[in-house]
Amino acid sequence: MFLPSPPPSFLYGLIAGFIGVFILRRLSPIITSKFGTPTFQQSVTSLDHGKLYHYHSLLPSTIHALAQIIGTFTYVFYGTDGYNDNNSSSSPQLIFDERTIVPYGITPLGPTVYMGIFVGYLLADVLSAPTFAIMGYPFVIHHFAASACWTFCACHRIMQPVGCLFQFNELSTPLMNIRQYYLTAGYKSSDLPVMVSTLSFFVAFGMVRVVPLPFVVKDWIYRDFGAIRGETGVGGAILLSVFFAVNALLQCSWFFIMCQKLAGILSSQSKKKVQ
Repeated sequence: MFLPSPPPSFLYGLIAGFIGVFILRRLSPIITSKFGTPTFQQSVTSLDHGKLYHYHSLLPSTIHALAQIIGTFTYVFYGTDGYNDNNSSSSPQLIFDERTIVPYGITPLGPTVYMGIFVGYLLADVLSAPTFAIMGYPFVIHHFAASACWTFCACHRIMQPVGCLFQFNELSTPLMNIRQYYLTAGYKSSDLPVMVSTLSFFVAFGMVRVVPLPFVVKDWIYRDFGAIRGETGVGGAILLSVFFAVNALLQCSWFFIMCQKLAGILSSQSKKKVQ
């Protein structure tokens, strides 16, 4: 069974997101050499091949995250007000605005454009990795699963509200990247700027990525699964159920790892104070 054609707005975003990653990866060393201090530049040049890949991923990651935060903010917090007020669907996940230009939001670009940018970024991020091992297998799984899921949803014109919510999850990404820039510059994990960025990232990650999960899963089970099954068939609804399970597992696993690391940092800090 073939998928319906995706909206043109989705393809526009996908192409922009895909090309943008490679442009920004090219710009990263130029910006580093132009604006980085000699010490910072020396730190970057001393990185091994794998760490250098991750360093030059920070710029496209940050720009993409900011684009998603700005692009999905209105949709996530104000929903369909102003363009689909009369929708009488049994589930808000059947609401889908595929226009390229819309009369609401911080930018004039519609939510489907940002869905495409998200997929383009994820695919380019995987393709730019030297190896899957260097990128990290959990991230590879996440990127491929999310790309397939977002493309499936765009083709069937479904799941836009929860998709934009997950895209807004990128709110935590710039904070993580700021922390990594500090570490690259030579700061230690125990230094105040790194501690502040670490705690900020931890709180943001928990608030936007973990806290909504129980509500999203509950709505999916009791309200949205049946509505989506009516649109895509049982196979499509099961596919999205698997994605929810994989996403929840990955997000909670990463949050658990962060809790462990943060507990270790705070424990070492308290031991130093006692000494």
